[in-house]
Amino acid sequence: MAETVKVLNLERDFKKNLYYIDATGNVVAKPKNGGDPVVLVASAVTREKGYLYFLTKEGDVARTPMGAKKKKADESPSV
Repeated sequence: MAETVKVLNLERDFKKNLYYIDATGNVVAKPKNGGDPVVLVASAVTREKGYLYFLTKEGDVARTPMGAKKKKADESPSV
């Protein structure tokens, strides 16, 4: 499950913009019409290796661990 890292309560307009968290931890809005990206919240989070950061429906920053899918314990590897 994802854990909330920072509560921002951003209001977003999905018809006009795409929203993401860049490599430096800024929350960015990029217009769909091809305009320049706009930083909404500078240095919102400090990114840690091994986590995927994203914006939730509520407009908060959350993270979840990245990694390969785990195998079930009863499955034996095929040799």
